[in-house]
Amino acid sequence: MNLFVPITEVCDFQGGTQPPKSEWRSKPLDGYIRMLQIRDFTQPEKNNVEYIQHKKNTKTCNKEDVLIGRYGASIGKICTGLEGAYNVALVKTIPNLDKLNRKFLMHILKSDNFQHFVLNIGSRAAQAGFNKDDLTNFKIPLPPLATQQKIAQILDDAAALRDKTAQLLKEYDALAQSIFLEMFGDPVTNPKEWVVKKLDKLTNLITDGKHGNCSDEENSGYFFISAKDVRNNKINYTNTRQIPKIEFEEVDRRTNLQAGDLVMINTGATIGRMAIAQDIPETRMTTFQKSVAVIKTKKEILMPLFLQYVFELRLESFVNKGSGSAIKNLLLSEMRRFKIIVPPIELQNQFAEKIALIEQQKVLAKQELKESEDLFNCLLQKAFKGEIQ
Repeated sequence: MNLFVPITEVCDFQGGTQPPKSEWRSKPLDGYIRMLQIRDFTQPEKNNVEYIQHKKNTKTCNKEDVLIGRYGASIGKICTGLEGAYNVALVKTIPNLDKLNRKFLMHILKSDNFQHFVLNIGSRAAQAGFNKDDLTNFKIPLPPLATQQKIAQILDDAAALRDKTAQLLKEYDALAQSIFLEMFGDPVTNPKEWVVKKLDKLTNLITDGKHGNCSDEENSGYFFISAKDVRNNKINYTNTRQIPKIEFEEVDRRTNLQAGDLVMINTGATIGRMAIAQDIPETRMTTFQKSVAVIKTKKEILMPLFLQYVFELRLESFVNKGSGSAIKNLLLSEMRRFKIIVPPIELQNQFAEKIALIEQQKVLAKQELKESEDLFNCLLQKAFKGEIQ
């Protein structure tokens, strides 16, 4: 049986540095060092690199160090792979390498056990964060170093399998977008010179959900979806609010969601997220909040799937034409004026057939991804319980 010890007995934790924002620079200067924030780890594609002066009290990390998100929505987020100074929203782990393997530690920190532990602390704390003293109560398994290294390698291999499958899904999405561009060209510049029409001439309805709230009624069978329920190109009904029939009917008279309709988040952080309503019983029992819009295309001239890809490729330009508010919005009036390329419907149908073949492969890949994620999580739990020797 493995020994379990408080994590603070074999690992120290060091908070970050937070100089005034006025001292930050957007370019590297002599004596300056990169300033790392959580977004640098979670959104590297944005490349918002900033620098601060490297002083004696500046807390720094290297690429091998493992850091933990300390506050708010990023509490418990495990970050690694970058070097520089780091701010107070991050805490650096400093393991005693004579007793604790760094990769083994990282997997322990990613486990549900640790994540639930820090989330519980965060929910009780005034600033939804944790400090070093809080971690004293968290115990970790401490097998011999050779065993730790073996466990870390097993988990690394399982994670690599999971990541490879996830990458395959991204490549399928890239292939679908490539097919669109090959068949239709860039919908912004329209190099193939397709007919262009305003969206309201190509649709029977563009509207949003209820401007206000509805009462909850458990197991009513009438769904009231919000932005959180539209993800992975589907309307997800897990934990979706259900409302009384009379309130559903009031909103449904205006929204009338049917299979094949395109729904889109039209405000907030997930603006532009879309789904095509499926041909399932739940669809006709679904309405939505103001943050969700429904677009009913004239299917004899505009396929919903084709429109979805146009939106995905033009989202940034569409949003930039919005209300000008600090909060991103797609106003219905603006949406109706969007200019959309309109290739022949036969060509749109050919595109839909090609995408259907890709979607079939994605279903298989998603099943493989679930299996690899389940394997990884199972191994991680076994490692935490000391069941891998």
